[in-house]
Amino acid sequence: MRPCSDEMRELGARLIGPELVLFPVRHHSPACAWQLRRWLAGTRPAAVLVEGPRSFDRLIPMLVHGEARMPLAVYTYAVFRSRGEEPVRRRAAYYPFCDHSPELVALRSAHEMGIPSNFIDLDHAEQCMVEAEGDDGYDDAAQSLLDEGHFRRSRYLGALASRLGCRDHEELWEHLFEAPASARTLLEHVSDMAAYCHLARVECSDDELRADGTLAREAEMAWHIRQALDRRKPGDGPVLAVVGGFHAVALPGLLQGGGSARPSLSRSVVSDEAAALIRYSQDRLDRLNGYSAGMTSPAWQQQLWERLLHHDKVGQAAAARVRQELALTVLFDIAGELRARGLPLPMPALSAAFQQALHLAALRGRPAPVRDDVLDAVTSCFIKGDADADGALVLAVARRTLCGYAMGKVPPGASTPPLVRDFEYRARRQRLKIDDSSPRRIVLDLYRRPEHRVTSRLFHGLGLLGVPLAQRSAGPDFVNGHGLDRLQEHWNYSHSAATEAALVEASIYGNTVPLAVSARFGERLDRFESGAEPRDARAAAALLAQACVLGLHDHVPKVCGVLAAVTGADALFESVAGAAGALGLLWESREPLEARAIAQLPALLNAAYERAIYLGRGLRGASGDGLELVAGLSRLRELLVSEAGARLDASLYWALIAELQAGNESALVRGAAAGLAYSAGHLSEVALGTALEGHLDGSIAPREAVSFLRGLLQTAREAAWQQPALLTVLDRLLKDWGEETFVACLPELRLAFAEMTPKETDRIAQAVAALHGEVDLGRLVRHDVSAEQVQANLDASRQLIEVMAADGLGAWVGAGVSNEAGP
Repeated sequence: MRPCSDEMRELGARLIGPELVLFPVRHHSPACAWQLRRWLAGTRPAAVLVEGPRSFDRLIPMLVHGEARMPLAVYTYAVFRSRGEEPVRRRAAYYPFCDHSPELVALRSAHEMGIPSNFIDLDHAEQCMVEAEGDDGYDDAAQSLLDEGHFRRSRYLGALASRLGCRDHEELWEHLFEAPASARTLLEHVSDMAAYCHLARVECSDDELRADGTLAREAEMAWHIRQALDRRKPGDGPVLAVVGGFHAVALPGLLQGGGSARPSLSRSVVSDEAAALIRYSQDRLDRLNGYSAGMTSPAWQQQLWERLLHHDKVGQAAAARVRQELALTVLFDIAGELRARGLPLPMPALSAAFQQALHLAALRGRPAPVRDDVLDAVTSCFIKGDADADGALVLAVARRTLCGYAMGKVPPGASTPPLVRDFEYRARRQRLKIDDSSPRRIVLDLYRRPEHRVTSRLFHGLGLLGVPLAQRSAGPDFVNGHGLDRLQEHWNYSHSAATEAALVEASIYGNTVPLAVSARFGERLDRFESGAEPRDARAAAALLAQACVLGLHDHVPKVCGVLAAVTGADALFESVAGAAGALGLLWESREPLEARAIAQLPALLNAAYERAIYLGRGLRGASGDGLELVAGLSRLRELLVSEAGARLDASLYWALIAELQAGNESALVRGAAAGLAYSAGHLSEVALGTALEGHLDGSIAPREAVSFLRGLLQTAREAAWQQPALLTVLDRLLKDWGEETFVACLPELRLAFAEMTPKETDRIAQAVAALHGEVDLGRLVRHDVSAEQVQANLDASRQLIEVMAADGLGAWVGAGVSNEAGP
């Protein structure tokens, strides 16, 4: 099935000439790599040129090194100087290689033959410069230098896929090129590639190609090709240029007519750039995981490539047997993984799936099954029930098997930054699995296992450096003061190319992980001191905790000095109270953080506590909604009842609470202070009842009254069911409020009870029911009535009340009907 016209055959012939071979490829295609390898086996080119940034030439010896194991990638980044008020722009990219990348096949063959080889594309920074304007400056996500988006967007290729019964561009490619690869001559393959790429290119205007940098890149490639042709000696073989098919179909015209001039680009706008060879993984190569130039199912493609290597001169029948054997092997692997997960498959199902794959391939006009045929067979024969529900596990295992998670290996002597090597040493010493990209989970016992603390520091340090390796899913958060009752940290981690890429960039901080983490933390501390980051006591205390979490105890004296100075200058009660609470938590966590030697900690804690008390006694109201002030009061209370607060003067705190309860202008703060005093036994039930009566008896505005209640329940939620006066007074208020007042107070009422647990809510409901002589409140939710019905009933009730009020029966309505209005 050949979409190739005479015109395209002529173009294909022009691509393969006696002096120049423009070999069109799809990046990572086994079919293209197989055809190229077969051609190189019979021809010795004068030079090998490969699409890729020309500055990568220095990495070629490492790529073709005998101990290099694919997949690998060149990671590169460029930082551009800011212009005026524009932000600094940063761009990063990957150039991946696998065993069946045609570019790598060409480079390896050149190395074996002793032929010069070079990359011929614009450098990454230059490619960024010629692309259209419009990015937002800093681009966190690294892109691929091998983008094939033009093929996916082609309407002509989409129409061809529909005509041939293929679901998408990927299946179309497999159908036209991968499945029949071994049955074609080189000219047939190149001619069909030319037709395929021409269909994608014919839709693109010159303006579009100029905007995305394609024309400038092709002009650069053409210049390098001319240089290689000029160096070619009579009697030498042809110059081989391995480039993406999208470029290959345009290069003959550029070369024949002199083409465009080589781009002249000023690099003065580039402030920093680098490139390094790093490990890559099969899952990152998968198009289904977002890699725009990837082939689907890299593990399938790798196994196919390895099997095809032994059949260079064998016809289609043998190649078909190779694919059939691979399909059977993959089906066995999927079945084995499912059995390991508790889903055993009988042999008849496995046999049926293999036969299904063979029949689907024959039905679709293919000599042997491709990846889609195998997946369809798995769906048909391994799943009993709905594919999206019952088949979720089966399809996940199948895709994982076809995708793979193997990682490459950088050869000895590669220009790998020392920080990357140090990380690998430390990760392996802590028994972390970093030889593939499979997601894993680890539990660290910080209190009893010193070696687990080392792993925890490694994870936290990498997080500070911005290296994506691990995420903490549960456990104590010593910096923010959450979950400190837990003894273990739970982490999910997965090594990937992004991990090594971030380590490459973090190398500016140091050659080892501890040195880099120390430098990065020192940089943050300097920014804090200079005022570039928010400078308050709470943030300074968090810095001290972070230094301990990271194991940077040599930074602790400086941080303590900064904390002491900032605490003395901070005029905000909430911040200083938060700092005091954080220092108390740090004192109690000194064992897992190995912070026992911080001699300054007791003095810092006492200073922060007394400073908070001093600031609190000057409070006349509350800023904002007052909740942060209430939280600060609660943190000081928690500090006093902890081991760290045993040496603090508690009388200062209770004097502050009494002052706030008696005279603060904020009803929320007065309520919170009353709750704190009540829960600690400094306020009797009678006194609390009196305070409640005073605030809820109707003498102050309803919203103020509810605000007092909210503050009380923030700090003494048990009063809701232990204090009968609270619910009695609140019940009376609700009866007396009109609808307008009730609606105005409703948000505060909801917030007052919002933090109650379901069990506490039930206890309050029982107490309310008892006020009205009931056992419970009955059905609180009605599923048999729609919202529209409820609204219609409310409108009818409102109209009825208005009519009765007009007839002089308003008092009767207020006593009875209004309480019954509803659904």
